[in-house]
Amino acid sequence: MSIKIHTTKDATWRNAAGDSVPVKFVPKADRIREAHAAKIHKAAIHAEKVLQDLHSLIHDSMDEIRALILSEYELKASKRAGKHKGNITWYNFDKSIKVEAEMNDIVKWDQPLMAEALAQLNQYISKSMGDAHQLISELVKSAFANSRGMIDSGKVFQLLKYEEKIKSQPFQKACQLMKAAQSIDRTKLYMRVWERMPDGQYRNINLNFSNINPKTT
Repeated sequence: MSIKIHTTKDATWRNAAGDSVPVKFVPKADRIREAHAAKIHKAAIHAEKVLQDLHSLIHDSMDEIRALILSEYELKASKRAGKHKGNITWYNFDKSIKVEAEMNDIVKWDQPLMAEALAQLNQYISKSMGDAHQLISELVKSAFANSRGMIDSGKVFQLLKYEEKIKSQPFQKACQLMKAAQSIDRTKLYMRVWERMPDGQYRNINLNFSNINPKTT
């Protein structure tokens, strides 16, 4: 959908239904809203491009710095880790600037497999006794019914840490199902830029990249 910004110089304005309305019949409040919306939209588009450019700059810098570190220590990049996996932090020469870049995998869960895993976990909980019962029960509740109604990946991975400790057949089956259910949906890059203040503490420059997608060529 193309954006049409109306001004008082236009003889008619077109509303959401597609009807043409003579400008003299457009309420003053709507004219004011139109003007402010136009300014905000223009500024937002500009800010989005600036953030995209900065995102790409840090992304490319991260690759170069990582390659530099590997070269300095005569290390080889791990094929299993992939090109961008892991965290990296670097400073400028006098350490007045700190840059942090972090790559996180976004896990996608197969719902039918996870539903079967939950059934197995509930079977284990219904029969288990001892100290682990309450802990596993709480982990299961938070893993499969978080506040957004989605699978909580962090809690699932906590459950999987007990695979070697809990030998119950339903629990072991649940762990197998949870591992089979996971796949990497995408990988997100999180970046932070800090500047050193006069008191020696670092201030995090407020940049929110979480919803910014890198530009594609």
